This record gives sequence, structure tokens and C-alpha cells, in this order.
Amino acid sequence: MRTLLLVIGLAVFGVSCVPPAPPPPPQNGRLPDSALTDVSPECRIATEIVGPLSQMLVDARAQGVALAPERTSNSIVAPPRLESCYRSFEMQQWWRDYYCYFGQCGFAAVPGTSIHGWGRAVDFEDQLGEMKFDSPGYAWLTANASRYGFFHPSWANEGQANPEPWHWESH
Repeated sequence: MRTLLLVIGLAVFGVSCVPPAPPPPPQNGRLPDSALTDVSPECRIATEIVGPLSQMLVDARAQGVALAPERTSNSIVAPPRLESCYRSFEMQQWWRDYYCYFGQCGFAAVPGTSIHGWGRAVDFEDQLGEMKFDSPGYAWLTANASRYGFFHPSWANEGQANPEPWHWESH
């Protein structure tokens, strides 16, 4: 009987000493708020790149280019909220559904696969509004973005199936 009580006591004690399970790893589009920092009302970005992004915006403005994360949407139907940097899974799904409705699924990543879902992409505008390949902001980014750790992915280049001059990513 003493042995049985000892075994039960050790089992209970052992269970109470087990450390809690670690939190699940972050998922694309489901990052914790603690991993993101606000740059503007429309732009929350991975905290580790907020410094380079902020400096890039300041430097562009100092050189006469009003570079900023997108503040408006040119979609026919207004999205529930504009997320020009980090994009939640729900908003990835909204954009995918929107573009697929028009037969242009390639303009939105499959939900859960977007670089926006890791807080490492920014859709930009400049003083002319939506960024185009001949916009001052695009020219400035092409010449300078790499100094801040940003690049324009090849799939988004002019002449590709889904050209997006506004979309830039961080390493």
C-alpha cells in the first residue's frame, strides 16, 4: 500500500513539474501582435524590419519622393480593411476571392503563402497614387531599396503574368 501511495504521489508530483507546452510556431497570416510594429494605420510590419523601412521612407521623402505604404485601394469593392504590409490570413483570403472572381487569381497568393502574411512585404504608393512602373516611387525604389534590405521580386516585374510595381519584399 505504501508503495502504491508513493507511486501515485510521484506521478502526481511529476505531472505538476512538467513544463507547459511551447506555443505553436507562428503561421502565415496569423502572427502574434508582439511580432509586428505599426508604421501607419494601414501598415504593420515584422518588427525586425521596421527600422530599415522607416529610414527608407524618410530618405525617399528627403529626395522628393512621397513614398508610403498604400493608403487606398483601387479595387471595385472596398476591402473590409486595408493591410498594405502584414496581411492577415482572412484578408489574404478576401483578396484571393476578389481577384479570382475577375479571373485574375495570380494577383493574390494562395492564402497562407503570401510574403505579406509574414509581415515582410509592402505595397507602396507615391505622390501620384497607386505605384506604376513609370512612377517616381518605383524609380526611387529600383535605385535604392536594396540599401534597406528590400527588393522587387522577379515575378512582379513588368512583362510578367502578374506585374505589381507596388509590391516590394524584405529579405
